[in-house]
Amino acid sequence: MEFRCPNCHAPIYSRKLKICGVCEKPLPKELLMNDAEIAFWKKQMDKEEKEAEDFGRQINDIGSHDGHGGVGGMAGF
Repeated sequence: MEFRCPNCHAPIYSRKLKICGVCEKPLPKELLMNDAEIAFWKKQMDKEEKEAEDFGRQINDIGSHDGHGGVGGMAGF
């Protein structure tokens, strides 16, 4: 679903912002995320960041044990 500013019709790229990023007019409340939605998406992003960090650590651990250093022996490329 695409959300657009009712004043200038520019796409709304963040529903957390209370004003349009183009015309800087206030956005109607019904176009904004509520506190529960913001909390849900923040929790999702935190979870994905942690998973990415854990995966990166696993890859680095594998690369450091193969005798070549770096990620999967690709050091120097």
